Amino acid sequence: MSDAGPVTDPETLSPENSGEDLDTGVASGLTPDYLFYRQQFYRYPIKMNLINLQKIGWWRALIWLLSWLRIAIFPHRKPKQLEQAVRYSVGKYGFDQFYKDYIRKVSGRAAREMALESLPENRQLITVSVLLKKLSLLNKRTGEWKPLHLQDCNIAVAQADVKAADLEVRNDPATGNVWVSLHYYSNPPENGWQQPDEVFQQQAVSELELTGLAAAANVLDVSVERQEIIVADHFNFAKAQLKDKDYSNASLAAYVFKNPANRWYVLGAIAAIIIQFGVFKYLYPFAAFINGDSYAYLDSAYHNLDTATYPIGYSRFLRLFSIFCKWDTALVGFQYLLVESSLLALVFTLCYFLKPAKGTKIVLVCFVLFNPVLLYLANYVSSDTMFLSLSLIWFTLLFWIMYKPTPKLIFWHGIVLFLAFTVRYNALFYPAIALLGFILANKRFWLKLAGLGFAVLLIFAFVQFTSNKYKKLTNIKQFTPFTGWQLANNAMYAYRYVDSAHRKPVPKKFEALDKGIREYFDSTRDTRRFPSEAMKASTVYMWSPGMPLQTYMRNQFKKDSTASQHKKWASMGPLYAEYGRYIIQQYPMQFAENYLWPNFIKYYVPPVEFLEKYNMGIDSVTEVAKVWFNYKDRKVKVRLKSYNATILNPYPVIVGMMTVMFLFGCISMLVLKAHKNPVLRKAMLLAFALWSVNMGFSVFASPIALRFQLFPILVSAAFTILVIGYIAEAAFTNTQTESK
Repeated sequence: MSDAGPVTDPETLSPENSGEDLDTGVASGLTPDYLFYRQQFYRYPIKMNLINLQKIGWWRALIWLLSWLRIAIFPHRKPKQLEQAVRYSVGKYGFDQFYKDYIRKVSGRAAREMALESLPENRQLITVSVLLKKLSLLNKRTGEWKPLHLQDCNIAVAQADVKAADLEVRNDPATGNVWVSLHYYSNPPENGWQQPDEVFQQQAVSELELTGLAAAANVLDVSVERQEIIVADHFNFAKAQLKDKDYSNASLAAYVFKNPANRWYVLGAIAAIIIQFGVFKYLYPFAAFINGDSYAYLDSAYHNLDTATYPIGYSRFLRLFSIFCKWDTALVGFQYLLVESSLLALVFTLCYFLKPAKGTKIVLVCFVLFNPVLLYLANYVSSDTMFLSLSLIWFTLLFWIMYKPTPKLIFWHGIVLFLAFTVRYNALFYPAIALLGFILANKRFWLKLAGLGFAVLLIFAFVQFTSNKYKKLTNIKQFTPFTGWQLANNAMYAYRYVDSAHRKPVPKKFEALDKGIREYFDSTRDTRRFPSEAMKASTVYMWSPGMPLQTYMRNQFKKDSTASQHKKWASMGPLYAEYGRYIIQQYPMQFAENYLWPNFIKYYVPPVEFLEKYNMGIDSVTEVAKVWFNYKDRKVKVRLKSYNATILNPYPVIVGMMTVMFLFGCISMLVLKAHKNPVLRKAMLLAFALWSVNMGFSVFASPIALRFQLFPILVSAAFTILVIGYIAEAAFTNTQTESK
């Protein structure tokens, strides 16, 4: 919106229809309804919002936003004088532009000289009332006057070269004329209190034209009145800063950034994030890539594919991010900041509702900030960090819906859940957890049903879109071929241990595939020659080129040289899904023993997997990475002696210990009768539901590794810390009671 663009719509300036709430109570006296600045009207008192940022212009908006962020991060504990209080609301730039000159005109002195306790003040008021045929607004770029229609209101004038502080607009419905009263505040002999009326009349008309709000040609009459008033309500919004804030019902942003109790946590978080990221990127100057996954995402983003081996959400994100920047460090930095912010949002949400002791809160924040796995994860060009961040945001929103549900929260919950599903299909079970959260929420049934239905509808639309794309590609309607490949892979880990003598015949459509698989098993019994066969519950059978699933796929397309690799892969999905289900049904005990049980052990102590080595131990990347990130060549390096991320080696053991502590913590809460606390009961139910449902989904249907399981790991670890803190606090309280 142009700085000089006129406003002609009366509804936009109507106090009754502005669509914004006043920060103060009921306006009285000459309290402004609007502030006039650079030919734009702003609702008074000024707020930092999108509408005002658009009005002020993009460059000034950026400066204003940075100025406000500085105050938001480093707020005054309790402002003593008016300038500090106003800066607390709009930042230094907002104060300088909107309020500095206006306050001086009203009070006769600088805002920094005015103690908040001394307000209100007695002032002399000179009112010059100008009768106009009509109001006009001057476009100062073109010099053109345009009609301006204002409903009755009071307007503060921020313009420094205009001595009038306020304009009072009153319409005369009988004649269609408009009275505009200009207010000059003074203490005699300031502002020429004793000057003749004619001087003030000429000054008022001249200043009206100077503001660009009325042309001198439209003036019909002018009158002058002098009186003593009390300037009472002009700065009530600033005086409110003197009061001790109650953050028990505040928003999360206000609780985190405006609550003095959280100031040092915020400062510490900012410092820790910047320092750690700087040190990490010095040691690892290049992003890391997972052979297969990362390059598949980049290829999908490069060709803007609608379907791919993996969900398209992360590829679309990469493509969007590349519009603004192709520097790999910027991408890694964004991913790291996103995951840290989302995890901190969850931690502060837990603190907001569960109110742990200070020591517990410190441990929780340190657990988030000094967790090296987040740095290594964010450094990979992979959907892991994005999915983790979206999952944490979704879970945080679900918490707020449980305790303080609003339609806005429910809407954003649906959007975030949908985005998470487009990034990774593990989010398929999230609606089940959301259902529990919605049931626990204190809200009307139909609103909860609509909120959950909205999320499911978005996911259903995405499923239909993807299924139709695959039908066009393969002539078979399917949501994702990945499911079929995964089922066949999982079944093979059980089928390998079925002796040939006990093998059951398979349906005719599976015979060729089954034959190739059995021949492979028979020829790879020696695990010393074939070490991959010693692995259990892995994904080798899905991706390795020499494995039977890949071989069978190539054989099916020997005569079709035009088929793309993606079409070949997708075409096998339905057959492999049927085959995998058949084998599992025929050999359920072998499946439980050789896939489910090993996978359950992995869930308990998830392997570090690809995170154990930077860039999987390889010193180069493929051509698509070189092109995408504008690398000079395909070589990547680290400033360490080894590519090994040895700092992550203890994680499987730590995760196993935390899992046991989490489960015992849930039992302890029952023993300590914490279930009688409704707030804590809901939280524990939701956390346990997430852990248990995720375990069932992962063990039965998903590969398990540390990077895939970080979401439930981080949530359960946070609750473990809370439970330990709760038990320690209860024990300390009992000890104190007994000693008395």
